[in-house]
Amino acid sequence: MKLFSQLKSLIADFKEISALLKQLQQQQAILTEQLKHVQTIGEEIQTDIDKMNFKNQPHLDRIAKSQKNIDHELSKYKAR
Repeated sequence: MKLFSQLKSLIADFKEISALLKQLQQQQAILTEQLKHVQTIGEEIQTDIDKMNFKNQPHLDRIAKSQKNIDHELSKYKAR
């Protein structure tokens, strides 16, 4: 009887493991889909960042040039 009870318990454990494995596979599939979505969003954000940097670069260049000119002019007064 003890062997039969252990066998039933072992079968129940295998069924539980099988059910948990199936659940894990389903969750992995969901996670894979979500990861694809997140990667797509990340690529879209990077594209937007690149566009914004492209638009801002001329302004940043002018600001840097103006800052350089200001620093140059200020250095004339500091040298006196």
